Formats: sequence, C-alpha cells, structure tokens
Amino acid sequence: MAEKYYIECDCGKRARVELHEAGMDKRCQACQQMVRVPDTITLQQSSGDNYPLLRPLEKILATLREGEPPFDGLCHHCECRDADILIPVKLRILIERYMKDDGGIRPTITGGVKLVASAAEEYWKEVWFPLLLCSECQKEYIEDREQRRRKRRWELLGLFALLGAFLVFAYFFTAIVALCSLFFWLLLAFCWASQFRNRIKLQAWQLPWLEEIRWVSEALAMEDEYNLETGKTLDLRKIRHIIEGSENTDDNLSPIQWWMQQFKRSYFEIP
Repeated sequence: MAEKYYIECDCGKRARVELHEAGMDKRCQACQQMVRVPDTITLQQSSGDNYPLLRPLEKILATLREGEPPFDGLCHHCECRDADILIPVKLRILIERYMKDDGGIRPTITGGVKLVASAAEEYWKEVWFPLLLCSECQKEYIEDREQRRRKRRWELLGLFALLGAFLVFAYFFTAIVALCSLFFWLLLAFCWASQFRNRIKLQAWQLPWLEEIRWVSEALAMEDEYNLETGKTLDLRKIRHIIEGSENTDDNLSPIQWWMQQFKRSYFEIP
C-alpha cells in the first residue's frame, strides 16, 4: 500500500502530492492557486506517520509494539471492521554475509589442481508481524488460496499430459527427440541452478494481501534477499476468552499483545 500525502488549499480543497515534491509549489486543480508543499517530515506526520525518521521495517515493529495503526485491531483488507483472525507473518531478511572462501582452482600436494567451491557465512534476522482480517475478508483470503491450489493442480495435470504426448512422439521420431531432450536438459539445468540465486521467496497470491499493511511493500523493496512465510491462523475471539479466563494474564492485554508474548522478544526488535 503506497503512502498517500495531501495538502490543503485556501479554497478548502485537498491536492494529492508526492514526497519528492516537499518544499515545492503545487498548483491546486480547483482554483489554480499555487500552494507550498511542506517538508517531508510534516507530510509524513500529516498522513498519520508517528515515526517519520525510521525505516519502513522499523515503523512496522514500532507501531506493532505500541498497538498503533495499522496494528490497532482493524482489518487490514477492508479497514472498517474489527479483525477476528490473526495470520502470523514471518519475514527472514539477510543482515550480513561473510565470504569464508572465494573458491577457484587450487594446486594439490600431488601436483594436480582441484576446483574449490566458494563458501559464505550468512546472518539472517527473523521478524514477525500479523496480518489482521475480519471474518468476511478471511473468506476472500481462503478463496484466493484455494484458487492458487486449483491452478497448481491444473498445471501438474498439464505437465503429465505433455509427458504423455512426448512419449508418443518419441516412439516414432527417436533422433529428433534426442536433440530436443539435450536442449531441454540444458535449459532445465540452468533453471535449477538459477533458483539458488533467487533468495526472495514469496507466494505470489499472498503479496496483494500483505501489501495492504502499511509500510510492508516499502520494507520489502528495501531488502535484497528475504524469505516470507505465513503461519497458522489464530482466532482472536478465542484469544480474548483465554485472556478473560486466565488469572495470570492482565485483563487490559490486547489479543495482539498476547500473541507477541508467545514469541521471542528479539522477533520484534529492530534489526
């Protein structure tokens, strides 16, 4: 969800501005009067951003800890109903990578050479935040997930159909099939090797849902390598009953705060 910034003209109308237009003059489309756009911090604060100097991921964790929007209990999809469902989201980001061995060709004691693979030591940081949905929006979420699974099954059926057609074709045209098989084997080998270079892993159908959480799309855009997974769905209504029925739990504790207590404190610290 991209950030939206507005300025107000003397005529009473609002004009949409971009962050890079801070300090410039913007023409009001209603009265054609020039309006001065305030500085970036003022623009961000006017849009409800209480942490304009923090990075997007830091803003997510800060608002989560304080129980402020967008983690104040409203559904992230419709933004008009209280959330009934909490879907944990685990974001693993690459903090640092140390090259322990550059690899290459090395001489051996016997006078030959050997090929040494490069080796690196990586440090990853896990960050958790919730996707909050109401009951109605959860149905849409489940439908999107089931649609993806159905599409996956049809893709597998199509692959098996192509395999059957290939076997029939191979029975009659052996030489042509041998050349085609060599080409496709090289292509598949390249694709298999390239997957290890792609360290950004995310199911495509989940991205529109997660981007509806404020600052998530900006936070992901700033990370070069990350893995993003969703956990088991939790019912916020049951969590409220647990809080109310527990003698060792503060009654003022929100369901999101209760959920955060189930994890390590480091999962909600700024990396």
